Amino acid sequence: MGLLLLIEFISQRQGVAQSVMLWLLLAGALALTYWECRERDYRLKVLLWWVSFVALTHVVGYLVLRLVPRSESES
Repeated sequence: MGLLLLIEFISQRQGVAQSVMLWLLLAGALALTYWECRERDYRLKVLLWWVSFVALTHVVGYLVLRLVPRSESES
């Protein structure tokens, strides 16, 4: 994800604000996942599984949203 954000930053000048926001959203999602798993007293292995699952799905979701072609009116 970091490499994609770097490429986007190089190709677009407004990439800094988008990159920071995406990293903050990913960090927030991971923090909420960690918090929820800790409240439920999951074992460390289960907690790490959930955190990695959330991270991977967010990265895949980001890729899908970037690859979906935009209509001409939105460009």
